Amino acid sequence: MDTYSVYLVDDEPWALVYLEKIVKWEEMGFRITGKFENSVEAFNRAAAEPPDVIFIDIRMPELDGLAFMHKALEAKLPCRFVVISGFAEFGYAQEAIRMGVVYDYCLKPIARDKLILLLNKLHGILEETKEQKQEKEEIPLAENPVFQEMLTFMHIHFREKLVLRELADQFHLNANYCCALFNKETGGSFSEYLASIRMKEAERLLTHTTLSLEEIAVQCGIQDYYYFNKVFKKYSGETPSQYRRQRRNTGNRNTDEGQL
Repeated sequence: MDTYSVYLVDDEPWALVYLEKIVKWEEMGFRITGKFENSVEAFNRAAAEPPDVIFIDIRMPELDGLAFMHKALEAKLPCRFVVISGFAEFGYAQEAIRMGVVYDYCLKPIARDKLILLLNKLHGILEETKEQKQEKEEIPLAENPVFQEMLTFMHIHFREKLVLRELADQFHLNANYCCALFNKETGGSFSEYLASIRMKEAERLLTHTTLSLEEIAVQCGIQDYYYFNKVFKKYSGETPSQYRRQRRNTGNRNTDEGQL
């Protein structure tokens, strides 16, 4: 079983001790590689050595949990967050969840059984993500270096409105030539390639977040939920609701098997 690194960030020392001692982390596939009462110190360490998961409180001095996650998003840190906080911070936690980087939100003090269930599911998700990265490269290697730059740009800016002719002008390429390049390099059209990027992100958000379907559509660059639903079903063979339900059922089965 692969082991994933974890940071614990909370300005209350008792909370750090409680989280560390409540479960046997390494037996569940996790290793605590950092404990921080100072959130600024935690962020600086995460920027230099990003962990796989960060358990974090919302209300902290200097750099609160919400600001921490905003900075992590801006810095493109490859971390998942689990927010552990009090009732009063639930509104802040909801805002964090909408950012798409929060795996779960739990109230203090989290019960042992709930943490075990959370870690089992989270470990399965991390394993699945690792396998997907090993199976395929996200961006195809194009022979034309300028076209390769365009593909990379699309992967970064897919949430924005992208139009082939405007992109071609931006990268100083002929629009008709771009069409031919898309067919040659990706095996499909510009629209199909853009949709595939957006639907891969939709699958990630459906599996790893609790965002509403409407919020996921917007996160994927599609303002019309009904159109999003149609495109997703064409891409995956399931509606977004069916896809999320299937992944949750799979996660529950994996958890049950792990507890046998």
